This record gives sequence, structure tokens and C-alpha cells, in this order.
Amino acid sequence: MEKIKVIVADDQAILAEGLCTLLNLESDIMVSGQASNGVEVLELLEKDSNIDVILMDIRMPKMTGVECTKRISQRYPDIKVLILTTFDDDDYILEALNNGAVGYMLKDLTAEKLTFAIRNVYHGNTVMHQRITEKIVKGMNNMMPKSEEYHIRDLNGHILLEREEEVLYLLAKGYRNSEIAQELYLSEGTVKNYISVLYEKFAIKGRTKLMTYALDHGILNLKKMD
Repeated sequence: MEKIKVIVADDQAILAEGLCTLLNLESDIMVSGQASNGVEVLELLEKDSNIDVILMDIRMPKMTGVECTKRISQRYPDIKVLILTTFDDDDYILEALNNGAVGYMLKDLTAEKLTFAIRNVYHGNTVMHQRITEKIVKGMNNMMPKSEEYHIRDLNGHILLEREEEVLYLLAKGYRNSEIAQELYLSEGTVKNYISVLYEKFAIKGRTKLMTYALDHGILNLKKMD
């Protein structure tokens, strides 16, 4: 069985070593390298770029995880970067996503959730921790129009359908397709169709980029979050 090759990047040695030990216990995951900053990550990739997933801390010396993610996205677009963060790192998360990260998880997650996240991003999915996503979205209140008639509009200025707004809102909160389907009483196939329509309306391809666009441009109707 081919294993998922992972690099762990964190300047806290104890945490990084613990993560490596946990991951190497999994039959389908193998830690291929450990780094304490972004410079070391890039050096590891120069020696061996056959890596599937990088667990990336945001705050590291010499080169931050945000900058390192940007360079990896440019040089090694097939490598998935999963951000490990704390609540204090909220200011960096949108930038990391814009730079190509495929998701983020809290550092206090369980081993089971970590391995689940790694397998998810390896298979092309995104992983967004719901609590942090909600915090970021709510923090954008002051950027939003206060009009009662505010609606989300696509690139052509057309107002989205109500169901499209609902799907976009839940997508931006980090919900998976199955969770969106359950919340809106839709089939997963219907949810996928709505997401495809949103890709076309915003000229975006990829859940992470669509979610980041929604947050970055303040197009979510915050009344739904009250």
C-alpha cells in the first residue's frame, strides 16, 4: 500500500516530534521529514519533492508558514499544505488560504482528527475548522454593508438565488458537502451542483478559493450569523 508522505513543520520541537511519532503509527502515513521553519521545509523539498502533505505551523522563525505556503504553491502545486494553528493566529489564516493552503486545524486536535484531516486533503478535499471559520467571519462585521436589503452578488452584479447564498454561507463556514446537505435538506448531488454553479458565477475553481473569496470580499450576509 502506498503511504501518504508527510512533512511536519513546527518550531516547537516537542510538539513536532510528538506529531511525527503519532503519524508514523498509522499504516498508511509516513513522515518523510521534520522542519522548524519555512526555510528548512524548502530545503527538504529541494532534496525530495515527492511529498503529499505538509503540516505547517504559521508562526515560525526565518520564514513563516504563510510565506512558505506561498512558495510551495508556486513551486510544488501538487503538494497539499494543511495549516496547524492556534486561535491567536486568526489574522494569518486568510492570507495562508490565499497563498494556497488547503485548510487549517487547531493544534489541540486529537490524533484521530489529525489523521482524518491528512487523508482528506490527500484525496483532494479541504479541511476547515468550523470554530475558527466562524470566528473569522464574525470578525468581518464592520466590513459588511448594514442595509437590510443587502444581498450577495456574483461577478456580473446579479443577486444570487437564496439557496445559492445558503450554500455559499455554509461552505464558507467550513461545512462539508454532507453537512450542507443535512443542514439544507438537500441531496449531496444537489449540493455539488450548487457549488459548481457558484464556481461559474465567481469564476473560481476550488472550495478553498471560493470560501476565501467569500470571506475576503465580505459578501456573506452576516444576519444569518446572529
